[in-house]
Amino acid sequence: MYRNQELSEIDQEFYDLTKHFDLEDWRTLRNEEYWWIETSFGRRPRSKYEKLELIRYYVNKGVPK
Repeated sequence: MYRNQELSEIDQEFYDLTKHFDLEDWRTLRNEEYWWIETSFGRRPRSKYEKLELIRYYVNKGVPK
């Protein structure tokens, strides 16, 4: 049977920040920079923490970082 699981702290913050996002918010936010970061060793996927920082910026400023 399905049981409600507790979200981790980072997942809960992600949920709280994005629960009122509409499709246009997601289209605006999830650009190439949301998914990838360039390092001196090449391109790598962003971590949840880095994505959360970008989401916080978008929520506070209304534009992607």
